[in-house]
Amino acid sequence: MSRLEIVPFSDEHLEDASRLLAARHARHRAAEPLLPELKDPLAAFEQEWRTEGASGAFAPGAYLVAAPATVAGITWMRVGIAGQAVEGDPETMRDLYAAAAQRWVDEGHSKHAVFVPSYDEQLVDAWFRLSFGASATLAMRETGSDDQLEVDVAIRRGTPDDFDHAARLELEMSAAMRPSPSFSDVPPQTHEEVAAEWHEDGDDEKYELFVAERDGRIVGHFLLYRRPPDLRVPENSIDLSQASTEPESRGTGIGRALTAHVLRWASENGYQVMTTDWRMTNLWASRFWPKRGFRPTFLRLYRSIP
Repeated sequence: MSRLEIVPFSDEHLEDASRLLAARHARHRAAEPLLPELKDPLAAFEQEWRTEGASGAFAPGAYLVAAPATVAGITWMRVGIAGQAVEGDPETMRDLYAAAAQRWVDEGHSKHAVFVPSYDEQLVDAWFRLSFGASATLAMRETGSDDQLEVDVAIRRGTPDDFDHAARLELEMSAAMRPSPSFSDVPPQTHEEVAAEWHEDGDDEKYELFVAERDGRIVGHFLLYRRPPDLRVPENSIDLSQASTEPESRGTGIGRALTAHVLRWASENGYQVMTTDWRMTNLWASRFWPKRGFRPTFLRLYRSIP
């Protein structure tokens, strides 16, 4: 067996990386045709490689690149959607990580994340055997719904008058992520802080708010977001970016009714695809969305050292 030649990633590897990414994406689209075409693989890869602090490793037939990403005050060294590709044996990716991760840790980055195409079970397994665990799922499905539900709830478009209620429901969703098994350590916000964000950004044309009312009270809401297209987001798509039902009303069909409503609305308004994501430790979401027809496209895997 010949020795694998691994070197730090540099600009001289850009052409090879774009070719490997294009081949990886073609295989992925064969498994999930709703994914967009990759018209410019070099631009898709360079978006990650040109990020400040990016570094990685290259070997013939494989590359791995990550860059620092800060979320809620916590910085991860994150391998993005275009940050890895391998042809041939997925085991090669374990060697690339071994070569790249030492620098990341030496630079103080002990939290690592990677987005892996979910269809590639062998590649997912290679990352699992590097002590990475499943952290989140990115998913998609066709829009349109024939789901007719007998639920005593009225669903309508949201207005700025609903933003305070939306803030209340968003806080309920955040609170549900703090106990076991999620143990979220995102610092809690006050209702005033969240409501201010809603009133500042909620009527932006990028968003569509839908609320569910029962007996004159708003008991649930969905927020749709016109996410900019990228390697996983088609141009004719809309993202289900937030969903929450008040605790007392969970399990009564409100989430199903809202889902059916927004899927129909999206189809009627020219959006052929809906994307969403969820945390694996959110037990409700990780069971609910697959039952609503959402198919995983990428897994976000995570490792903390030690």
